[in-house]
Amino acid sequence: MKNIIHEEMLDFLFESHIVGGDSLRFKQAVQNVLFYNYNTFTSEFDTDIKQSNIVVTWTISLRLNSQSVEKFVIDVEKVEGYFMLQMLDLQTDELKQETAKNINDFQWKFVIDDEATLTMNQPLYIKELDFDFKNKSCIVTF
Repeated sequence: MKNIIHEEMLDFLFESHIVGGDSLRFKQAVQNVLFYNYNTFTSEFDTDIKQSNIVVTWTISLRLNSQSVEKFVIDVEKVEGYFMLQMLDLQTDELKQETAKNINDFQWKFVIDDEATLTMNQPLYIKELDFDFKNKSCIVTF
């Protein structure tokens, strides 16, 4: 009986819960955005992406127990905005066509860079987004 009570007390003491919500939701325009492996349906042109206007909605949450913070979690909810797709002549690199594309036309898997840390008295911002069209992934660097 004593062991059962002891185990129940330990479970209660180390029971965790998550703190998050709207107050820990952020919307940030990201200036440093890179695009890789964009594939067109035609082999007549080369492509390049020069400009973008991408806004990221992201959240943080903390998994807590009565003793400490167990885990710090960053989650990207969505990206919004446009990028300018340039179609270039294969021979001369002359710009032949420029089209605005919606970033939401693609399904993205968001990968948070392992270097993201929350440091006392230091801001936490997204520094860079790396969109890989081939793998449908976006690496988010803080």
